[in-house]
Amino acid sequence: MENRDKIVVLLAGGRIVQRHESHDTPELTEEELYALLPEDLKSHVVFQKWSSQPVSNYTLGMCGDLISMVTSFVHDNGARGVVVTCGVQALAELAYFADLVWDLNPPLIFTGSIFNAGATNSETSLRLTQSIRAALSGACTGKGALICIQDSIYAPADVLRISNFNRSGLLAFPQSPLGVFSQPSGSYISLRFPRHRYTQKILMPLPRNIPVLNAALGDNDLLLRALLDKRYEELDGLIISGLGDGDVPSLWVPLLRKIVRSDIPVVLTARYPGGIVQATENYEGSASQLLEMGLIGGGMLTAYQARIKLAVGLAANLKGQALAEFIAK
Repeated sequence: MENRDKIVVLLAGGRIVQRHESHDTPELTEEELYALLPEDLKSHVVFQKWSSQPVSNYTLGMCGDLISMVTSFVHDNGARGVVVTCGVQALAELAYFADLVWDLNPPLIFTGSIFNAGATNSETSLRLTQSIRAALSGACTGKGALICIQDSIYAPADVLRISNFNRSGLLAFPQSPLGVFSQPSGSYISLRFPRHRYTQKILMPLPRNIPVLNAALGDNDLLLRALLDKRYEELDGLIISGLGDGDVPSLWVPLLRKIVRSDIPVVLTARYPGGIVQATENYEGSASQLLEMGLIGGGMLTAYQARIKLAVGLAANLKGQALAEFIAK
């Protein structure tokens, strides 16, 4: 088969494979992509187009479709590994989703660039080369979905995006990269193993309605009340991104209580990158009170990780304590 023992590079959009929008052919052709690879890699790679739309238009259902396609490359076509290109604006979230459902051994590596292909500072050749070398190295086998960017390989759970214009706009927290490259396009050096992963098999369509609600200084209950007034029973779940340890305005408490009593799962997170939900104080709207009320503690998850993890848990038909335990892992 065409993909057997090959690294399939799945082109799911992103500036890394796209020229400036005004160009007649905005995406690099397969021939141009092959030309960007070192000679020793070309025979190991097959390019496969999937989507050219911005990752900001992706639904969770599309993310599930992408993983289904990647799975078929391995199961049905014997691919040795898969590299996925996509937009960096949600690369970490897409890779995090993949890491929750990818239970196969072959490496699955996501990569992208803040620069368009062909730009003066283009990283297209470098990132593709690094991702493919890492996939071929054997060191990424069995480590779940990974991210290749900034000359390193990261576990998606450890990645925080802190800038949308700086090539060093990703921060690994609380762990360091899983590995680095000996030189810009050299061999891959593994540094450590990722944290233990808890994957889930999706048994039902992915939920569509899990909004994220951020608490802010002086915030009122307008948005939360609007959710309750406009058929809130259609919510699949809700993510609260709280102040401090996960605190919210006291006005939110009765509204959140009503949602929780309707058996709609609500996950509480701290809104700060690297923050953690802690039950340290007990007052109206405190994290301690919210957790006692039935909100699920999100631990160190960002609000966006919690949203994806809740969606995967619900799609795996987890409920109650089993769902809370999955979120906490």
